[in-house]
Amino acid sequence: MPRPWTDWVRLGAVVILVVGTLSGIAAREPLRRLATCNDGWPSAAAWAAGGECVGLSEGPYAFGLPAFDHVMRVIDEQNRTSAEGCLGTPVTVGVLLTMTDELAGSRAVHELEGMAAGQRRANDTGCVHPMRLVVGNLGDYGGEGAATAVARELAQRGDVVAVAGVGLSDQTTAEVADLLAAEKIPMVSDLVTAEGFDQSGSAGDDPDFTRCDEDITYPHGVGKDYFYRVAFRVAVQVRALGTVAPARPDFVMVPTGGSDPYTCTTLPFLHRQYGGDPLLEVKFDAEEPTTVLQTARRVCATAKDVTIAYLARGRDLGRLLYSLDEAYTNGQCAATSITVLSTSDGNRLRTTESDPALEDLRSKALSSPSFTGGRVRLLFTRVAGADGPEQGNPQWSAFEEAYAAAGFDLAHIGDGWAVNAYDALSTVVTAVRALPAASTVQRSQVNITIGGFTSPELAVAGAGGPIVFDNSGNRAGAGPAVVRLCPAGSAGGRPYVPTVEAKPGEPTPECLRGA
Repeated sequence: MPRPWTDWVRLGAVVILVVGTLSGIAAREPLRRLATCNDGWPSAAAWAAGGECVGLSEGPYAFGLPAFDHVMRVIDEQNRTSAEGCLGTPVTVGVLLTMTDELAGSRAVHELEGMAAGQRRANDTGCVHPMRLVVGNLGDYGGEGAATAVARELAQRGDVVAVAGVGLSDQTTAEVADLLAAEKIPMVSDLVTAEGFDQSGSAGDDPDFTRCDEDITYPHGVGKDYFYRVAFRVAVQVRALGTVAPARPDFVMVPTGGSDPYTCTTLPFLHRQYGGDPLLEVKFDAEEPTTVLQTARRVCATAKDVTIAYLARGRDLGRLLYSLDEAYTNGQCAATSITVLSTSDGNRLRTTESDPALEDLRSKALSSPSFTGGRVRLLFTRVAGADGPEQGNPQWSAFEEAYAAAGFDLAHIGDGWAVNAYDALSTVVTAVRALPAASTVQRSQVNITIGGFTSPELAVAGAGGPIVFDNSGNRAGAGPAVVRLCPAGSAGGRPYVPTVEAKPGEPTPECLRGA
């Protein structure tokens, strides 16, 4: 017997309700994105996570971060005009960075400026394929899995042929790299230095991960077949420090815990470098600033020339130097002098901090009597191949010209982040320029070309010097220079906090005074 028409109406209403409910659930996330970020524009490319905006932008949207407004406007303009001087098929390159994580600080602005300067150079004379950038803000690493979500959004874009940046030395970065590698996207990291963060898990360095957290994946390597990095890894940094400062440090200052790969993978190399009995470790709590002062007091109790190896993030280094000066000023430091050795995060002291409290400590430390008088000295490894024009980096002037032409402050290049960012993108640019102009660029072509930069004859001409990679994707060749940080304004009017290079077998160099 046929059903009454009212039964069909009821059935139809149920179907509409179910479909509507499912559609509402599916649409909730895009709608939430529209309501929270993107400056009100009809786009779901950015969204709120952990109280900030993350996601993708091709400019001028700056994720609600005023410090990035200028550089994102520059990228927007360069994206819109990219094809004007290039006749080949276009390419899109992703840039991944954390704009807000406290371990990046204000240097993240310089990093993105370096990428924008690299894009400007790519689309200038000699351009083959016009290059557009899409910027991904990974957000704070501690919040809501935003970084991997942003990387996934980027990986799903079929036009992205490579990624520059990737992030900091962190377990989350390992997950981002593996996610991108699964989509066969080549990556050129500009700032990752920790052991394990290469294609082989740094097997050639024989690292020790026992001090690191248990739930980590980077001991097995990251981004297999697709990950490269232009920053010098910590193993070669420690060797460089040991060559310049061969005497065993009296103390090793390290944070508690093993969550930071930058520290937990470096410390075993320091013990190995100086051999003999284990070095004396002095720990502080990175979450409790007052413990840095306690550490300074312990160091000051030694009545001789003291050497401290500082294996922690540069965020707390200004606080340590200032605490040492306070101890001297108050007559509470018996050490006749204190030399602090740091790996590449020591470059952070060359940068104005966005956090007023940290900037106050940094500026006080660098202008303190003990630092300007040379009683407290800081030696660290460069993060970039160079921080100025030298015999081995003839492309430095082209980098500075592109940086200034984009409207960026040359004072920002002093911490090395802009240099490495420019060089990471330049590596992609060099690979793309080697591909036929009339053909669509494929991810696999870019990856194979980057993997071929393995000899001086095939090196990328970076601002920081020639760039070649070993079989694991690490930067090969000469390791980083070790430099002494000098008081601001003491080196011929350089527009940033100057350094002077330390040489093996020679005394610690003196800073130029009154120049």
